[in-house]
Amino acid sequence: MTEERGKRVTELLHDRLYLVLLAVAGVLLAFAVIAQPDMSLLTGWWHIQLSEAGLITDPMATGGVGSALLNASLILLICTMLIRAMKLPFTGVTFACLFMMAGFAMLGKNLVNITPIIFGGWLYARYRREPFSQYIYMTLFGTCLSPMVSFLLVYMDPVIHWPAMALCGIVIGFLIPAISRYTVRIHQGYNLYNVGFAAGFLGLGVASILKGVGVEFKIHESWSQDGHVLLCVMMTVLLVALLALGVFLGCRSWQDYRPILRHSGRAVADFFLLDGPGTCFVNMALVGAIGFAYLLAQAPQGVRLNGPLVCCLLSMMGFGAFGKHPKNVVPVMAGAILAAFLLVEVPITSPGVLLASLLCTGLAPIAGQFGWYWGVAAGFLHMTIVQNTALLHGGMNLYNNGFAAGLVCILLIPIIEGIKPEPKE
Repeated sequence: MTEERGKRVTELLHDRLYLVLLAVAGVLLAFAVIAQPDMSLLTGWWHIQLSEAGLITDPMATGGVGSALLNASLILLICTMLIRAMKLPFTGVTFACLFMMAGFAMLGKNLVNITPIIFGGWLYARYRREPFSQYIYMTLFGTCLSPMVSFLLVYMDPVIHWPAMALCGIVIGFLIPAISRYTVRIHQGYNLYNVGFAAGFLGLGVASILKGVGVEFKIHESWSQDGHVLLCVMMTVLLVALLALGVFLGCRSWQDYRPILRHSGRAVADFFLLDGPGTCFVNMALVGAIGFAYLLAQAPQGVRLNGPLVCCLLSMMGFGAFGKHPKNVVPVMAGAILAAFLLVEVPITSPGVLLASLLCTGLAPIAGQFGWYWGVAAGFLHMTIVQNTALLHGGMNLYNNGFAAGLVCILLIPIIEGIKPEPKE
């Protein structure tokens, strides 16, 4: 009887936690309506579906603040229901994946360009004669190559662009699970954005073929300055709500939270399973608050929240359930910011540098496993490498920082292990 009762309690908790994700989608939708309370909300959303999506494209500049938030809300809602329909157990990777889907809906993803990729992932599962649930997270992460789909839609002849777009997305979705399974062996779990690393190689291959037949790729820099105050209020609401939820679920003291800081963050570091939902939500809020505070500190220099920056914050919050915590993200961010001051020939407030300063935290496990000083080194190296990687895939991989992080691991991990063969537990 006790076991049966425990099972019912677990199922009830999982049901309520799915409601948390639906509530996040509701918050995004509410602020979308506040930002654009007229028909421009829908017309702008449609413009986003049919627009370019390569780096760096801010959908707020394409369709408006509200339309971009509506796009994020719908993608989060649909992906949540998709995972729910598969009856998957609730884990930290669920939050990491879905928050990243919502985030990158503010930086290139839309329903038109992700759908063929998801279908391709389903076909791969059918080919393998395995449940799609085994590949759903890899497939959703793999939608980072959605700009390739949008590129074909925008630039090819109208007679063939829809079938070409669909075929491209299906091929990407079919291949990405196999590639990502291999790339995790290369970085050994020290890059939390493993699929971004895999997508970088696939994007490099596809972009190279297209360049070989005369196709030209351009790196965009669509960067909105509208909606700063509204987005600040929205992020504050989300962070406070997550913190309050974590406290409500049991993380009420430093003693309750401290165990999470003992994890290195090296994949697979699922804080939801290891430390419980309360501690997990508090950590998500704190990790997101670190990124938010950094951006607010840049406000006197003209930095304003927009689609790409909200994307970074939501991604950091999501991976607060799967590998990131304040102790391992701060050193990496510090190293990236230091590199931006010393080496990068563009201002520290430029779009690419701001994105890299936040998304470099995919290398947080290096700081957690080997010490803060190696975390600083990883962030420093990441900032220098990421300035060049987008050129390799033509800006078609939205997880460009994941690609760069994988290259950092290839360079840095052998050096660390050669100098320090026995990393701390």
